[in-house]
Amino acid sequence: MVIAQSEEFFELLPKNKANLLKVIEITENRKLKTEQYYQHLTHSYFPFDAMCWALAELQLIFENGSKNYSENDVINRAEKIFDSDLDYDTQCWLISRFKVYLEETGVYP
Repeated sequence: MVIAQSEEFFELLPKNKANLLKVIEITENRKLKTEQYYQHLTHSYFPFDAMCWALAELQLIFENGSKNYSENDVINRAEKIFDSDLDYDTQCWLISRFKVYLEETGVYP
């Protein structure tokens, strides 16, 4: 399985990073945690710009490791996400996948 299926999502990544996301194995435990967090996000109604910021930060952590990015990097990535065609539901799904994976691998606090 893949962590992201949206073509718009892959356009947001630098070309050399896009292939990284296509090979993450989804275990049953990871799938359950992802679905639970997804449900939490979809029912929490966070502002759209906050979701763009969260997704941008998680992408940068995935690509560069924890805290190996600047606030300017997050701002630039969040703007690209905000201007893309990703809807709120897709953002919730992607944030859930990234967060669960990064927590399990110990990269995300």
